[in-house]
Amino acid sequence: MGKSKKVGIVMLLISLFLTMIPFAGYAADAKFTVAASGVTASSDDGNVPANTVDGSLTTRWSASGDGQWIKYDLGSVKKVSFIKIAFISGDTRTSNFDIQTSTDNITFTTVQANVTSSLNTSLQTFDFPDVDPARYVRIVGHGNSVNLWNSYTEVEIYGDTSASASADAKFSIAGASVTASADDGNVPANTVDGNLTTRWSASGNGQWIKYDLGSNVRVAFIKVAFISGDTRTSTFDIQTSTDNVNFTTVQANVTSSLNTSLQTFDFPDVASARYVRIVGHGNSVNLWNSYTEVEIYGDVPVIPGVSVSTSAQLTTALSNASAGTTIVLANGTYSQTGPFVLSNKNGTASSPITIKAANSGQAIISGGASLQIQNSSNVVIEGLKFTNLGNTALLLDGSNNIRVTRNLFALQATGGTLIWLQVSGVNSHHNRIDHNDFGPKSDTDPLIAYQGDGNGNISQYDVIEYNYFHDVGPWVANGKETIRLGLSGISLSNGYNTIQYNLFENCDGEPEIVSVKSSNNTVRYNTFKTSKGGLTSRHGHNNSFYGNYFLGDGVESEQAGIRIYGNDHKIYNNYMENLTANAIILDNGSYDGGTGGYPSNPSADDLKEQWKIYRAQVVNNTIVNSTTGIIVGSTKTYAPQDSRVANNIVRNTTGTLYNEVGTTNTVFEGNIGYGSTVSNNGSRTAAQIWGTNPLFTTVNGVQKLSSTSPAINAAVGSYAYVTEDMDGEARSTTDIGADERSTSTSFGKHPLVVTEVGPNAP
Repeated sequence: MGKSKKVGIVMLLISLFLTMIPFAGYAADAKFTVAASGVTASSDDGNVPANTVDGSLTTRWSASGDGQWIKYDLGSVKKVSFIKIAFISGDTRTSNFDIQTSTDNITFTTVQANVTSSLNTSLQTFDFPDVDPARYVRIVGHGNSVNLWNSYTEVEIYGDTSASASADAKFSIAGASVTASADDGNVPANTVDGNLTTRWSASGNGQWIKYDLGSNVRVAFIKVAFISGDTRTSTFDIQTSTDNVNFTTVQANVTSSLNTSLQTFDFPDVASARYVRIVGHGNSVNLWNSYTEVEIYGDVPVIPGVSVSTSAQLTTALSNASAGTTIVLANGTYSQTGPFVLSNKNGTASSPITIKAANSGQAIISGGASLQIQNSSNVVIEGLKFTNLGNTALLLDGSNNIRVTRNLFALQATGGTLIWLQVSGVNSHHNRIDHNDFGPKSDTDPLIAYQGDGNGNISQYDVIEYNYFHDVGPWVANGKETIRLGLSGISLSNGYNTIQYNLFENCDGEPEIVSVKSSNNTVRYNTFKTSKGGLTSRHGHNNSFYGNYFLGDGVESEQAGIRIYGNDHKIYNNYMENLTANAIILDNGSYDGGTGGYPSNPSADDLKEQWKIYRAQVVNNTIVNSTTGIIVGSTKTYAPQDSRVANNIVRNTTGTLYNEVGTTNTVFEGNIGYGSTVSNNGSRTAAQIWGTNPLFTTVNGVQKLSSTSPAINAAVGSYAYVTEDMDGEARSTTDIGADERSTSTSFGKHPLVVTEVGPNAP
């Protein structure tokens, strides 16, 4: 026998042997772990879908009817190679079904049709041509050889990493994530704005620009375009870091080509890096480093989810959502008559339902549309832009653990009344509204309104933080609050809500920028800048207001501070400057709710009144260059009772610094007043109001205690809750006023600026 024939026979035998070994070609395929929450079905008889991934052949999913399905979410796109299924009574009847896959949970492709099982109760393997990519696997049942029941005891899905998941892609980098050692007014963010006519520029050998990718990822290469790149070359190093402290040079002394377009600079892949830094060494003409655009490529984290690009697809995706589902809205406008609704859907803390824009601010809810989250939990709404007309943009109705983050609210004016974001309904709690942009707004009604549950209760434990509220107006007498936290009818309910780290700028809607109409809430560390109106505890008890900055311009009218009604409020560590209306006022009331604050059966009209103040504490505040200082009382019927004004500084050049409009039993101690009429109460002693110059010095634009200030270590009384000052620094022997004397010039808490809040903030 010739040699070639022997080789042919051997190869044939090897081939036949391999065909006898099931799936010998799938050695790399592994079983995917599918969470119980990732398994859903068209229906069940009480034997739930999660039973098919519990590792037990004694439990099952069951549903009767041709077309009933069970679906598995793999969490991200994968290569799917084959599945295994075990069937109830599989040794006495066969089952018939289709196998389908999808990347978006909307469009499914049948990879095997009319499959029939064998007579076996063990896991049976069903192979098909590999599918890459796929995230969802769906089994559509057509009953069994005895009846129309579809009953599976276990399902296992096998495959490998998707090739598409590892392809190099461009990272999306926000302008706020780009920093530099210096600039000449051409700022670092210009290098990620998609515009080759803008640039970052800094002169000098070693000037750098740095990009934060948000998490540690594989970085493969970068692209850079240069100013005047066709007439001069630029030299630079490329560095990476995981911690923003230790940087490794991955390419040194790189020189660009003569080209104004994006040029690619490749280097050995960096397996893990969060920060990419380009260190410039000038160019062939001078020491300027000027880059028009920079793009960074590598393993962009795959956002597993349902991609939608039309209103109909969004509606379907919301209807099909379950724990772990991410609905990604492509750039475009989503409009319809009536709201998009997510109803009775529950994510988990670790696997929320997410509704997000593929690119922040580029997915627009418009026209007659809006978004409503009803009776749902653990949902994230991220990066959308609301420009809709005539409807509340976002309604959180009877829902909890909802996060509303990095959205733009810019609704069209109607000339009528319109709440932009409403929180209401039973079982509302632990919601977070953060890093959003609200404004401009001219329609009456609040931007954010908490409306209660219809049973006298407000949503509880919510947080509103790091938002930018701006350009509200024109001014009306009532009804255009920026935030209204409650209503008179729910004012005696406890919210335990927190409003913090927000910037209110040019919010000129009405006398109450933030109107608190509920109890046990905290408003702290906010900045109110050149805004008409102020912060008011209009109804409710036990609210705390501290660490806020009220910064007027001294010109526009009605720029105010804090006004309160009700029992047991605390106002401390607030800084107020250049205000043109009342800085702090403990007003008289028109209704007496009693020292306990909870009279039996108050009427609806009683609840709407301005309630008499009991036991308010105004402590360690600083008021500078404002029209008024601290006012106690008014001409209304019920004067404040058992309140305290202690350790405050008022330094104005006009008006009465401590103005007691009526007779009260308010205790004054340890206050300083300087620059105008200290008090209209001639019986106040220096121990109560000290008429001495507090000797301020200007630090970062704020009036703070100088080293020779008489306020240092001069506070009196016991106010245990005053543990830090307006800067967030710990108090020792307490100073008078909002500031505890320090030699520092950088503070954790300070007047906020636009770059620290809103969608693009870190």
